[in-house]
Amino acid sequence: GGRSCEKRTLRTPTLAMLSILSQSVALNAPLRPTPVQRAVSPQMADISAFGGIWGIEAKEAVFNAWDPEKPKDYDNFNPFERNLDGAMSDENGCFPGESRGYKVPNRPDASWAIMQEEAKKMEEIKKSPKYGLSGKPGCYSLKWQENLGAPP
Repeated sequence: GGRSCEKRTLRTPTLAMLSILSQSVALNAPLRPTPVQRAVSPQMADISAFGGIWGIEAKEAVFNAWDPEKPKDYDNFNPFERNLDGAMSDENGCFPGESRGYKVPNRPDASWAIMQEEAKKMEEIKKSPKYGLSGKPGCYSLKWQENLGAPP
């Protein structure tokens, strides 16, 4: 007999405490801070359609998608632009020895005939009003990565 009475007295305070706790949680719910939205992971230019090869075709696709009025980032950049050392970027827009996260790109095969074809394509690309721009938000500057996270 005495034990069942003890259990009852233990349960009653426990239930009362749970009731008070659940009421206080419900009352405080509107006071909880709203969750902070996480920053979106940086994106890089998608060159999978080109077999991951950073060749003239992939560069031309990135160039055509490039918006010089938007800030330069890992997905929005001019792949034909060179840095102050005359180097060309990887598929993230990063430069060797200068940018965080530079990755040696998978380059295409090269031959005299391929280089001649690429030179013809470059003559067409150079006719674009975007080619050779500078001073726009999407153009190269030493501080282009300042507000970006690590490269993908």
